[in-house]
Amino acid sequence: MTTPAPYTTAERPEPYPRMKRASEGSVVAGVASGVSAHLNVDVLLVRVVFAAASVASGVGLFVYASLWMLVKTGDVTPVTGNFSERFAAKLPRGTNGLIIAFAIVAPILVATMGVGLSIFALLPLIIVAVGAFLAWRAYDRGLSGTTGIISAVSGAVLVFAGILFMALSWQGNDSFGAALVAVLLTLVGIGALVVPLGVRMWNQLTEQQAAKAVSDERAEIASRLHDSVLQTLALIQKRADDPQEVARLARGQERELRGWLFDSEEKTAQTVFAALESACGEVEDLFGITIRPVTVGEDIALTEDTKLTVMAAREAMVNAGKHAGVDSVDVYAEHLAGELSIFVRDRGDGFDSDAIPEDRHGIRDSIVERMSRIGGSAKIKSAPGDGTEVTVTIEG
Repeated sequence: MTTPAPYTTAERPEPYPRMKRASEGSVVAGVASGVSAHLNVDVLLVRVVFAAASVASGVGLFVYASLWMLVKTGDVTPVTGNFSERFAAKLPRGTNGLIIAFAIVAPILVATMGVGLSIFALLPLIIVAVGAFLAWRAYDRGLSGTTGIISAVSGAVLVFAGILFMALSWQGNDSFGAALVAVLLTLVGIGALVVPLGVRMWNQLTEQQAAKAVSDERAEIASRLHDSVLQTLALIQKRADDPQEVARLARGQERELRGWLFDSEEKTAQTVFAALESACGEVEDLFGITIRPVTVGEDIALTEDTKLTVMAAREAMVNAGKHAGVDSVDVYAEHLAGELSIFVRDRGDGFDSDAIPEDRHGIRDSIVERMSRIGGSAKIKSAPGDGTEVTVTIEG
């Protein structure tokens, strides 16, 4: 005897693939590995492109830092294709470190040699960048351990030290300009520290909310099953000797589950289709027959006229349950181009529609006269042995 596999909860597939940074095995922050896996591009080629783009005024570093801040980590396997295999034997060990060094040094050389800035002028920016790197790295790896806290604090100290360094370099200039620059630099430093932390906290909050929503949904499903399905099964077990009662309970439970699974919350309000489905359920329980309504078109709010139309259709179902001698009745309703039509069809005994007996008040009063009073119409098509079809129509 084989043991059944344990129950596992299937994760919902994402509507579209989302990029994730590598949480393990990353060189810096896992951005290149994430881009490689997301675009199916060789990871070494991605790193080379980032490094080359850094020469252009540090664009590569800016893009890398932006992705570091905004993209969450996950299980990522970078692609190692022909590019890596072709150059693996030719490149020295530590190539990734050389690429990182080039990405950092190249913008500095361009700024000093091309733009004419001195290394002294760039030193505060370098200090801020190093501090931000330490802080962001600590955010990624968590602040629970001593190492993470020390790294985050050291990063914050370096960021504000770099800002102070830049502010002091403006001390001999105009006082208002120096004050403005100091304020702006302070805001930039705070942003460099707070924005990544804020993004991380936001991601954690959304994950917690998503987990809570899933947990609440499971609890709702469990309570629904307990209050409806399990109770009905218990009743069926007690009434096992009464087939008609068992069938009635099963039909009612099926109708309730269909309404819960497939109907929107708005549909639980008073609408035409909801009222029709309720009427079908009542007739099902009353006569022990099966009625599965089909609705097409726009569901509209229930008015006095449409309510009477549904009642006329219900009377047609009642007549089918009483006189047709069938186990099921077909009901089709459509609301198209401002017109509501409900068709009730059975394949039972039928009758001569041109010779309706005087005592058939359900047909004369509850269907034909009712529809006539509200400006609608009722058509009855029947023949002995050919079943009956009743159509009620109203503008609305």
